[in-house]
Amino acid sequence: MKATIAPILAAGLIAAPLAVSAQDLNYNYIQGGFAFYPSYEDQDFIGVDAKGSIGITPDIFIFGGMMFLTDDADLTTAHLGAGYRFALARGTDVYGGVTLEYQEIESSFVDPDTLETSISVSTDDTSIGLRGGIRHMLSDDLEVGGQVRYVTGDMDYFGLTGSAQYFMTDRIGLVGEVDLYDGELGVIGSARFNF
Repeated sequence: MKATIAPILAAGLIAAPLAVSAQDLNYNYIQGGFAFYPSYEDQDFIGVDAKGSIGITPDIFIFGGMMFLTDDADLTTAHLGAGYRFALARGTDVYGGVTLEYQEIESSFVDPDTLETSISVSTDDTSIGLRGGIRHMLSDDLEVGGQVRYVTGDMDYFGLTGSAQYFMTDRIGLVGEVDLYDGELGVIGSARFNF
């Protein structure tokens, strides 16, 4: 009897910190808000940003998002992918994933004399992206994180994001992000529903 209980007890003690860590950081959420990128290639882009994630197993999740920004031109981005999380310690995860990425830039030139659109230009690209980062619970009410991303293709770029989420309740959080999109600085403010 002791020979049977000892391995089960040992396995439980080893697995317990990982199980608790998986509960601390939630990979099931939807998030939406507003984005502002001042001076993005001579544009003052403002628009909406939405993201989401669904855990498939304790370690594998599907995630995606979209952003629509507008000024004299319109910028639309969307991504969908799968990721893997690894618990470093209780309340601290690193993760990585592969995504399918879509980007589109549309602009129209208006004739100043007639105020009619004279030329419309649109460029888009679908490619593969790589994303990875770290998430950490500073306290029961505050999570911080950082992410890097590399998007390949004709419109390839490198991006960095730093974020903080303040939990108003167990399910509702306010998220602030500072994003470096291909060298252009932006800020994103949103609300997140964790389920």
